[in-house]
Amino acid sequence: MAYFDSKDRTVFSPQSEKLEPFYKILEQYHQAIGGSNLFDDLVETYEYLDFVLKEKKEEFNNEPTAKN
Repeated sequence: MAYFDSKDRTVFSPQSEKLEPFYKILEQYHQAIGGSNLFDDLVETYEYLDFVLKEKKEEFNNEPTAKN
């Protein structure tokens, strides 16, 4: 699992490929804005979206299949 360290936190690569562009932007700009309130808010939003998408994927995978 890829990750990068910013000023006061570690940001891990997403578990959902849909968030890969968001991760790349965070990685690109962490040296310039890392540690700022803006960056912290962006990372928290990114981590929340990754969690929600992971939960949705697990929910979808655990649904019973209909038998006809």
